[in-house]
Amino acid sequence: MENFLADFREKLKVPRNLAIFTAIIGLIVGLILAWVVFPVKWKDASAEHLRADERVVYLRNAINSYTMTGRVKEAQMAWNSLGNNAAKTLEELNKMPGFLFTEQIERFASAVDTTAPVPVTQPSEGNTAVKDDGTVIGLRPDDGGAEPESKGKGLLWLGIGLLLLLLIGAGLVWWFFFKNKDVELPFKLSRRDEDKSAGTFSAVRPAATPIKREPAPRPVVAEEPEEPEEKPTLPNLAGLFGIGEKQKPQETAPEPLQAAKPVAQFMTTYMLGDDMYDESFTFDAPNGEFLGECGVSSSDTIGVGEPKKVSAFDIWLFDKNDIQTVTKVVMSKHAFEDGATRQRLEIRGEPIKAEEGKQFILETATLRMEGKLVNFQYGDLPLPDDSYFQRATMELAVYRK
Repeated sequence: MENFLADFREKLKVPRNLAIFTAIIGLIVGLILAWVVFPVKWKDASAEHLRADERVVYLRNAINSYTMTGRVKEAQMAWNSLGNNAAKTLEELNKMPGFLFTEQIERFASAVDTTAPVPVTQPSEGNTAVKDDGTVIGLRPDDGGAEPESKGKGLLWLGIGLLLLLLIGAGLVWWFFFKNKDVELPFKLSRRDEDKSAGTFSAVRPAATPIKREPAPRPVVAEEPEEPEEKPTLPNLAGLFGIGEKQKPQETAPEPLQAAKPVAQFMTTYMLGDDMYDESFTFDAPNGEFLGECGVSSSDTIGVGEPKKVSAFDIWLFDKNDIQTVTKVVMSKHAFEDGATRQRLEIRGEPIKAEEGKQFILETATLRMEGKLVNFQYGDLPLPDDSYFQRATMELAVYRK
C-alpha cells in the first residue's frame, strides 16, 4: 500500500496528470453538491415559467373561473401572470380548448383586452349547445392536440450523461495510473518482503520455538439449585375476627381536558368544472418540525363528457410517524345508496354520506383530524337525482394527540 501511494504521488507531480485528476474530482464533487446536497428548488414562480402544456391548463382553468364568477380583475391577473407567453398560450388553447366553448374564450379575451387571434369554429352537428328555441349559445371546438411529451425522456438522458461522465473519469484514471501496473503487484511485494525478512533474520532465528501447553481443563460439576427459603406469613386477623375488608373509596373520574388548539386548519372548495381538483396541505409543529400532510381530491365521477361530474371525494391524512395513510370517502346521496358504487368505493376508505354540516374524524398514530362538510350543492343536469356535486366546501382541522 505504501509503494502504491508513493507511485501515486510521483504520478501527480506531472502537471498533466494533476490537472486531469483535479478535474475528475471536481466534477464528481460538483455533481454531488448540485444534485444531492444543494438541489435547485423553485419557489413562488409565476405561471410564465410553467411547461407549455401546463400553461394551457392554467389558462383553461382561468377562463372557466372567469365564466363562473365574472371577476375581471382576477382574469387580468391570471393573464398577466403568463407574461410574454400569454398570447402563445391562448393560441395553443384555441387548438386544445378542452371543455371550454369558443364563446367563453372570446369573452375572456375581451375582458383582458388582448389582441391575440381567437378563431371562431363554425357550428356543426354535435358541436353546438342549443337552447330549446334553437338558439346557439356557444360553440365547442373539437378536443384535439397531441399529448404533452413525457418528461421521463429528459431524466433518462440526464442519467445516461452522468453515467458516461463517470465511465470516462474511471477510464482516464486507469489509463494514467494503472495501465503499466502488474495486476499481481501486491502478491509480488509480499513475497519480496518475506524473502528480505528471511535473509536478514535467519542467523538469529532459533531452530525451534518452544510451545507453551495450556493446563488441562477442570471437569465441570453441575451445582444443585438452592431451594428458596419459605418466608413466614402472618395470619389473616381480619378473617379470624370476622372483619371484612374495607371497601376502597371510589376514585373520581378526572375532568376532561380542554380541547387543544389545532396545529393547522384549512378550508377548501370544489366547483363544477375543476376536473383536476386535488388539494393537499402540509403542516408543521410550532418549532418547524414536519408533522404530516392532509388533503381532499375527487375520487369518482358519474356520467360522460366534460366537465366531469364528481360524485365522491377522498379525504386523507398522512402522519410521518405512521406507516399508512388514513382515508375516508364522502359520497353523494345517490352514490351512497347505490350498492355497487358504495361497495366499489369502500375499498378506498370508510364511506360517509354527504349531509349539510356532517362531521367526521381521521386518526393516526400521533395525529387527529376533524373534518366538516360545511355546505354543498348538487347539480341539475339530466342525471340521477343528488348524484354529483355542483359545489362543495370542506373544513379540516388537525390536532396532535
